[in-house]
Amino acid sequence: MNKTKHVWQDFVNNFFSRRLLFFCIFQFYILHYYINSVKRFSIAADYPASPWILPFVGQNVYFLFIYGISVIYFYSNIPFMQRNEMYALIREGRKKWVYAKILRIWMSAVSLSFIEVVLSILPLFPCLEWTAEWGKLYNSLAMTNAGLEYNVKLSFSYELIIEHDPFMTMLIFGIILCISTGLVGMIMFAVSICVNRTTAVLMGTFLSVLSVVFANLYLYQQWISFISPFSWMNLLLLYGKVCKNAPSFSAVIIMAAISVFILSGLSLKRIYIKDLDWTDEE
Repeated sequence: MNKTKHVWQDFVNNFFSRRLLFFCIFQFYILHYYINSVKRFSIAADYPASPWILPFVGQNVYFLFIYGISVIYFYSNIPFMQRNEMYALIREGRKKWVYAKILRIWMSAVSLSFIEVVLSILPLFPCLEWTAEWGKLYNSLAMTNAGLEYNVKLSFSYELIIEHDPFMTMLIFGIILCISTGLVGMIMFAVSICVNRTTAVLMGTFLSVLSVVFANLYLYQQWISFISPFSWMNLLLLYGKVCKNAPSFSAVIIMAAISVFILSGLSLKRIYIKDLDWTDEE
């Protein structure tokens, strides 16, 4: 019970920070930029918008890049070598300390994913309609050229609409969003312990840029889809609608599980021989 309470307090104390505030501000701005054009069309067509818009936003490569950069910024305090952590490491031991930080990374990933869903819904007010269906608005944008006429900045694919119902689509997207976020955090954590913090941030930035690289080269270099976590947020990729050689939803889960196992092992092995360099920053 005490260990669970300690892990929860560690998460709360470090999650609610200035980094979270900047993450929310940045993400709300980019989501509002794209979704506001949808709301304008909603008002013009007099069709209310359902809250299931985030999977369509995930098809936009620039959103994927901005989300990736925001995640990198949030995890920029990795490897959590702030001076106040020194006492926690001494009290818990290096092995338990690493496990606690890995757990914090994934708890943050789940929380950031939930926040992203909420932030995607807010720009739709007051045109929002709580419904279990996709709604006339998204179907109209998917089956007509109304989006071009009204300068809608998002692409609404009919293939995405007919693949699954809104609840299943949001569930799949939420899982992928969480996996992409947490996996990048794990990669940064392992790299920061094995090499250094600067290299970890550069690696995270590289993974963010990779989503843009893949979007421009997917016809020729399809293998990039397997190493570009933020590209997985485009569900059409996982459905095999973007290119033939791409990971499926189940393949992403398997790759993520194997990667987490390997990255955790590397972090645990390296922490015992690493010279710890504590900082005074938040």
